[in-house]
Amino acid sequence: MIMSAVDSTFFTLNEVATVIWQAADGRTPLSDIVASKICSEFEVDPAQAERDVEQFVSELSEHGILLVSELPIANSPASSPEAA
Repeated sequence: MIMSAVDSTFFTLNEVATVIWQAADGRTPLSDIVASKICSEFEVDPAQAERDVEQFVSELSEHGILLVSELPIANSPASSPEAA
């Protein structure tokens, strides 16, 4: 179970959602999480898995639980030595 600090919404994570949550490290693209974790561990169509995972991540993001970024955290301009 996770809770949003923004609006106190609780999310109970099922087995698939737990795998996503644990794999969301800020460096691994969502497509890699779907391919290497979800599709390899669960019997699911890759296209359906991608849609479902994107919806789940979007919902967490809307509640301020998960930050979605186009760039990995390690490669973001704010974390580079030049930004300091």
